[in-house]
Amino acid sequence: MIKRVGAAAAALLCAVFTGCSKTENAQAVTGKFEITFLKAGQADAIVLQTEEHTAVIDCGEKDDGDKLVELLAEKGTEKIDYLFITHFDKDHVGGAAKLIENVAVDNIITPNYEGSVKEYDKFIAAADEKGLDITRLTENMQIKLDDVGFSIYPPLKSEYKESDNDYSLAITAQHGNNSFLFAGDAESERLKEIVTQLGKNEYTLLKVPHHGRYNDFTDAFISAVRPVYAVITCSDKNPAEQETVDALEDVGCNVYYTSEGTVTTASDGFSVLVTEETAE
Repeated sequence: MIKRVGAAAAALLCAVFTGCSKTENAQAVTGKFEITFLKAGQADAIVLQTEEHTAVIDCGEKDDGDKLVELLAEKGTEKIDYLFITHFDKDHVGGAAKLIENVAVDNIITPNYEGSVKEYDKFIAAADEKGLDITRLTENMQIKLDDVGFSIYPPLKSEYKESDNDYSLAITAQHGNNSFLFAGDAESERLKEIVTQLGKNEYTLLKVPHHGRYNDFTDAFISAVRPVYAVITCSDKNPAEQETVDALEDVGCNVYYTSEGTVTTASDGFSVLVTEETAE
């Protein structure tokens, strides 16, 4: 079943850390927060784990669903609290059906539009088979998993020139003093929206939008969010564009690439440790 959530329903959810000083944020930390960016070619498949809960942002291509299921099994994870599909390109929704078929999922959050690829149809069918509701977000949403506050920002328009990419959800996570931004495949038009939605905020880590492709708003976007670390989900065949890497390095950012191996970040609320596995 598909449902659309507006401001009234979203207001019932827990609030994230807002209006707090860094000291107050740090004092609120009770555990660790780990993020795993799978080595999945030019695709997004991201697992986020608090002390007691798990969320997944995107599921890569069709075959990446198996990788996600395997990773979660290795971590002893039996349930996903939130599955976020940022948009419905096959390199983001492709492995969702496999994941839903093999791992319990409590909540599914997507942007409010219809996908056009067969992988989307399989995702919808898998959710229906499991009797899962899909929340198509129309207003900002805030949730809290243990000591991590999440904000989810839907696209502001019903149609975009750049097709599926600009429908991307933007997701932020706050863990103590550390902040994380996941920007899907947002192109220029959507990136301008995201900057407006986020306000004046800088981030500890950025999941670089659209696999590191460069557009006419990339420089302004990176200057606005000024990440300390960045992860680019790319492949050797389809690497990040040099202009994007240059823009990140210009703000002093340390850049990591999933083309070189799975990237893991671990936050204790004060600092972030980023590690990169050796590529297979």
